[in-house]
Amino acid sequence: MRKYDYVIFDFDGTVVDTGEGILKSLQYSFREMGRDVPELDDLKKFIGPPIHFSYTTYYGVSEEEVGMYIKKYRERYRAKGIYECALYDGFPEILDLLHEKGVKVGIASSKPEGLIYDVADYLGVTEKFDAIVGVQLDDSNHSSKTGLVLESMKKLGAADRDRVMMVGDRCYDIDGAAGAAVKSCGVLWGYGSKDEFEAHNADYIVSDTSELLKIVL
Repeated sequence: MRKYDYVIFDFDGTVVDTGEGILKSLQYSFREMGRDVPELDDLKKFIGPPIHFSYTTYYGVSEEEVGMYIKKYRERYRAKGIYECALYDGFPEILDLLHEKGVKVGIASSKPEGLIYDVADYLGVTEKFDAIVGVQLDDSNHSSKTGLVLESMKKLGAADRDRVMMVGDRCYDIDGAAGAAVKSCGVLWGYGSKDEFEAHNADYIVSDTSELLKIVL
């Protein structure tokens, strides 16, 4: 008997390595706004938390200007950045196997929902998810990863929280799972670290998709 009936994935850094497109589009936004352009490595902290939070918290962008930064970022990302990506090793095979075993699969991401569909369509994996949940383009739900997890659970029909696991590459995914009272799994192939996951009390930490499958099944 499988341990979990529902697996909810973060998107960026978990299912898809979207780093190149995201980071270069972030650089574009700073350049267009007349700011010094951060190095790519420094911008990796953007991957995981809501983009609004990252601009204002890490780079001191004001509430008055942050909307324009986000607009510039998405300007390049939609035109070019969405194609600068690749599925992580083990995907989409893991998605196919989970479905074969009767596990429903969802996404809960701080990425705008329309952009999740754009990337998933480009990579040919949209139909492999039973539910896709992201933020709205106006960022009205940007502050709550827990809310995104709960919305994905609702779309999946996941009533028994003991049968749900959230999988992600940053502490925000772990905290979102805790807020939704479901189990969490941190993956080491993305942008987080073992120390980060341990500090936020992840239930599981895995280094590859085979380990994840053993936990679920």
